[in-house]
Amino acid sequence: MLHPSPSSELLTTRPVSPDDLEVALRLLDDADRWLMSVSINEAAGLLAGAPALLLLAGDRPRGIILSDWPHETVAWLRVLALSGGLSTTRAIDALLPPFHQTLRARGVAHIYTACADPGDSWAMAALRNADYTHDTDVIVYEKVRMNVPTQGNPTVRVRAATVGDIPAILAVDTRCFSVEWRKDDVQISLALHETPRFLVVEENLEVVGYAFVTIHHEGRLVHLVRIAVLPDRQHRGIGARLLYEVVSYATAIGAQRLTLNTQAYNRNARRLYEWFGFRRTGDRQIILRRDL
Repeated sequence: MLHPSPSSELLTTRPVSPDDLEVALRLLDDADRWLMSVSINEAAGLLAGAPALLLLAGDRPRGIILSDWPHETVAWLRVLALSGGLSTTRAIDALLPPFHQTLRARGVAHIYTACADPGDSWAMAALRNADYTHDTDVIVYEKVRMNVPTQGNPTVRVRAATVGDIPAILAVDTRCFSVEWRKDDVQISLALHETPRFLVVEENLEVVGYAFVTIHHEGRLVHLVRIAVLPDRQHRGIGARLLYEVVSYATAIGAQRLTLNTQAYNRNARRLYEWFGFRRTGDRQIILRRDL
């Protein structure tokens, strides 16, 4: 049976329903163009109710767009996948207006997305044409020699985080990061239960900072997902103490590399990382933003 060519089929959208999980995952597997900043498992979790639309060419699914759970007035576009030889321009023109409308109905005022440079150049070009603008760059650092210049502040206490620390961790996050970079209670809770090392640092029995890592490639790579210290406790060796503890952990498990990402504008953090022997890899993500 002959089907109309992709260029002539009517493009429509509809919200993803719980019954669409298999269709959505197949789309991700079959896509010929994709932008993804989450794993397949994370995408499957988001499909349970985060804002998402299917793109239909005639009656056949040919694309999907998915954000994470909105946090305050912000959401991140996490998945954009197209298949079936559709024109990128036509697909984006069909997907974005109803997607933005869906986000506005959820209280979202600003949508962000991260594009790998240069791998996601097709998506960057399409999104820029849809009024997404450059916000910042996220740059990648790595450390391959596990020596340290200091052990940091010896007077503070570093310990494993517990569930009871979650409110204090969220308070640190709120004071350290602008809204688009903050973690919510679900993300912190998952990290606390699923990551191999989640630390808090205390001063006078108050949680003043935290850090957590993930491990990859059978322990050969440790990735520092997050490190934060309250602004009024910075420049006192507390961040250095946390970073020393992270390097010590990587050394203890025999990791060959320690990596992290940071915003290009975060000069204080970059100075600390470079002092500890981290070097830029040359990889970066370009962060785009659209105000809704």
